[in-house]
Amino acid sequence: MSKLLILGGTEEARELAERLDERGADFTVSLAGRTSADYPGTVRRGGFGGEEALTAYLKAEEVEVLVDASHPFAATISPAAKRAARAAGVRYFRLERPPWRRALGDRWIDVRTLEEAAERIDEGSRVFLTVGAGGLAPFLARRDLELVARTIEVPDLGSRKDVVVIRERGPFDIEHERAIFDRFRFDAMVTKNAGGEATAAKLVAARERRLVVYMVQRPRGQPHANARDVDTMMRRLRHYL
Repeated sequence: MSKLLILGGTEEARELAERLDERGADFTVSLAGRTSADYPGTVRRGGFGGEEALTAYLKAEEVEVLVDASHPFAATISPAAKRAARAAGVRYFRLERPPWRRALGDRWIDVRTLEEAAERIDEGSRVFLTVGAGGLAPFLARRDLELVARTIEVPDLGSRKDVVVIRERGPFDIEHERAIFDRFRFDAMVTKNAGGEATAAKLVAARERRLVVYMVQRPRGQPHANARDVDTMMRRLRHYL
C-alpha cells in the first residue's frame, strides 16, 4: 500500500479522504487555510512554506502519490505541487470539479480577473459579491457601488463603512438564495466559476431575475485534471491501495 498526501480544502477532498479511510489507506490531508470540514486520518494544517519545502516533505515522509484536490482558484498551489512531485519522484494526480456552464436564460459576462469585473460594473449598481473575503479590494475602490458581500471569514473593508457583510458558509439551497435576492434587489452579481453544487443555487436565483452575473474564469496554467469527481479519482488510485 502506497503512502498518499492529499492537498485538501474542498468538498471533494473531504469525500476522497472518507473513501480512502474506508479502504484503510495510508494518507495525510494537508490544509493550507481554515476549514470547518472534518477529515478522517492524519490532518496537517498550515501549508509547507513553498515548493522546495513541499519537495523536502514528500521525500522525508516517503510519500508515493500526491493527490491535488485543492480549490480551482488556488492559482499557485497546483503548479507548484506538480513541480514538487516531479522533483521528489512522486506520482501526481489532480482532482478538479468541472466549472459551471451557462443555462438558458443566464446573463453571464465572462471576465478574467476580479479587477476586470470591478471595472465593467455599471455605475450606481447594487452588487452581490460572492468572491471570498480576500477578493473585495477591487470593488471597495468603486465608491459609486452599493456592495453586499457574502464571506466566511471577516473581510478587511478598509475605510468603507457602507458595505453590507453577510457571514455564512454554504451549502445554500434555492429558497435561501431567493430570500437574499428578494431582500436586496441586486443589479449584478460577481462570482468565481468554482463549480460544484454547494453554491450553485445563487446562479438559479440570478437566472430567475435575469440578473447580470460577472463570472470570473478559472486561472490559466493549471495542471491537467486527471479526475473530475471522486469516483474517477478512486479508480485512478486503485493500483496504490
